[in-house]
Amino acid sequence: MLSAEINQSTLRGGQRLSSRDISRVLREIADVLRLKRSLMISIAFVNERTMRRLNREYRGKDRVTDVLSFTLLDPRSAVAGQPVGELLLCYPQARRQAAELDHSVRDELLFLIVHGVLHLFGYDHEKPAEAKRMFLLQTRALKRLKIDPRI
Repeated sequence: MLSAEINQSTLRGGQRLSSRDISRVLREIADVLRLKRSLMISIAFVNERTMRRLNREYRGKDRVTDVLSFTLLDPRSAVAGQPVGELLLCYPQARRQAAELDHSVRDELLFLIVHGVLHLFGYDHEKPAEAKRMFLLQTRALKRLKIDPRI
């Protein structure tokens, strides 16, 4: 089981994800990851300025990005209920990407949560072998959510 503390205070009503959508995406990714205990993550939306600063500070990339993942504890050794990490999402960037790829902002945000959670759990896509493992799990979760994995 995976639960989240969510901060959508920077978003207006129609931009916010429903608690039902968030619960569903967390349930599916927890199932794909075969989590045996309840773990917690934090999800927050930040503006472009904050996202650019954090991306520059932590990744050395001076540009806005869609999602950043910060692992607090190794999920394999975390005690049930402990927060294992934080996802930061940039709504304006997600909106642009959704428009470019001609799908909904909702699907883009759910995709980014799946992608970000995989990063929290140690998956990466820098090397081909790592990318293959990560994208296999990502595709599995997205198909369960009925979201096109080609996003």
